[in-house]
Amino acid sequence: MLEEDETLSASFFEPGNFQARSDIPETSDVRQSLSFMTDSLNMNLNIGGNPWDPPLTMGVDIANILSDVPLPEIYSTAFALASPIVGRVSVSALNKILSVSGLPHAMIEKILNLAAPANNDSTRVNRGEFNVALALVALAQKNMDVSIETLIERKQDLPEPILTNLESINFNRNLSFSTISRPPPITALQADDPWATPSTNGEHTSSSFTAEPISEFSPPTRVIAPPVTRTLLREEDFQWFLDMDVITVKFAPEREGFLFKHVNYIVESQRLGTRVIRRYSDFWWLMECLVKKYPYRILPALPPKKIGVNGFYFTVDESFLEKRRKGLTRFLNFISRHPVLKDDELVEMFLKESTEIAVWRKNNTPDLDEEYLKKEVTPEMEQLIPDNLDERLDKVLKRLDDSIEHYRNMCNLMERIARRHEGTSADYMRYSLALNSLIEKEKGCYLDNCYNCSQVINGLEQVSSHVQKTSAIMEDMSTTMIETVVENLKGHRDLLETFERRDRLAVDSTETLNSRIAANEAKLTPLKGKEGTDPEVERLSTAIKKDQEDVQYQKQRKTFVRYCLYAELSLFHKSTALVSLLYQNFVNEQIKYSQQLCENWKQLSPKVYEMPVETNGFG
Repeated sequence: MLEEDETLSASFFEPGNFQARSDIPETSDVRQSLSFMTDSLNMNLNIGGNPWDPPLTMGVDIANILSDVPLPEIYSTAFALASPIVGRVSVSALNKILSVSGLPHAMIEKILNLAAPANNDSTRVNRGEFNVALALVALAQKNMDVSIETLIERKQDLPEPILTNLESINFNRNLSFSTISRPPPITALQADDPWATPSTNGEHTSSSFTAEPISEFSPPTRVIAPPVTRTLLREEDFQWFLDMDVITVKFAPEREGFLFKHVNYIVESQRLGTRVIRRYSDFWWLMECLVKKYPYRILPALPPKKIGVNGFYFTVDESFLEKRRKGLTRFLNFISRHPVLKDDELVEMFLKESTEIAVWRKNNTPDLDEEYLKKEVTPEMEQLIPDNLDERLDKVLKRLDDSIEHYRNMCNLMERIARRHEGTSADYMRYSLALNSLIEKEKGCYLDNCYNCSQVINGLEQVSSHVQKTSAIMEDMSTTMIETVVENLKGHRDLLETFERRDRLAVDSTETLNSRIAANEAKLTPLKGKEGTDPEVERLSTAIKKDQEDVQYQKQRKTFVRYCLYAELSLFHKSTALVSLLYQNFVNEQIKYSQQLCENWKQLSPKVYEMPVETNGFG
């Protein structure tokens, strides 16, 4: 893949010479590259081996066993159906693929442990490990020895795996996640709180919740929720949220037959109802244009083109590309909710123009004049600017560094929490598979017509089914946290980092101009009325007039700049409401999944209490 050597870290409130400073490595670029390196390494972390593997498999790179072997189409089809994320599929998804092979649970468990050892820290398998699992399925279906040694010996003459009803598998990946949260409809506010009851005064209050006893061994438990009072919101209270566009950025399928392949992105706008194809260089061009047009507006930084520090660049892998895709999504959503940038004609063109940006640029010359040149400074603008604007800015900037550090830490912690949920999901799935394998071995008692043993087996089957359901719930919870909570946290982190990049204001040369006007007026006064001084009088008068016009221009421009500062500070403050919405949605999701988990275990409870415990029945 060809990658241009471009990085962009936009500077907040830096007006001119964008191209010159874009060529100079900035500290923030290095920091951003290091951050991307850390994220990518975390996503690919795969520590540990299987100490129980036979000696001959020690040191074998499972992922590369079949790298030089042409494989049937069924391998690619199955991998695509498993909903890979950055080139990896979850162990639970792999188990679902293996479940349609018709093999016994014990054999599926063995294959899974060979291709993705249970003691491995990774909860996902890459394409190579996935292929090894399917190849082992093919060996098992032909009653051949299922081992890594046999696979290596027969890899040039492998049978094709048989997977029936593959397309019917539900991978629970039909949800469309957005990095921009929206408030729930007004009618749903009460329904989102499972302990809430409406009151007659129009407020939202919490009531206590009583858990029903599930057996004679489980006494009633009364859980008292703290009282909550919340005034119902009106639609105009969150109209800002409702007006937001939601933009998604997805990978476009690669074009067949191209020797040099570039990453293309499908950009969709919910508000405009458009769907266009864009490249990273198109995002870069849009950013350059916006920096030139709006030097005093909050402009987010683009994710880097490559991971590079001091001229050394690292391999761009799928995990990095996924991080970059999410960064581009946050970039566009940031712009789409900015009160000024969202209405820019280039932004609208970027989201609507069906032709390639490179073709559009050949046929069109965009207007890149600075925003100030097109707007008249009105008295209303000047009245809006608070007298203590500089004091307000200083207060914000003094605490930015600490806030940014905290948000970076919280992003990492929340992602780790989500990954732990994913790991728990994988362990539940493996437990269910092991339990099913045990059931296959334990069916049938050594005593004829033993009723109690058959009841125990029936109970174990129910346990396995509900443990499997728990795995699915935990996996959905993990995916939701990564795609919504983590991305929204990163979005606010991006906002803080953007506001931090306030390098300098426009150069104010008013004092210099006033001094020059005074000097020229001093020269002009004694020359007035003297013969032969008309050319010099005209020259000095022209210079004074021009400088006076420049002073007026500087004053007007300074007023506009301070108005922009006030407007951006207000937007920055207003965006704090997104933090509230972030945690409201997070809590609602936690309640939803907790209810699903609780309901799952409650449904299992009467079934396990039907399992016999009387020892006399096993005599």
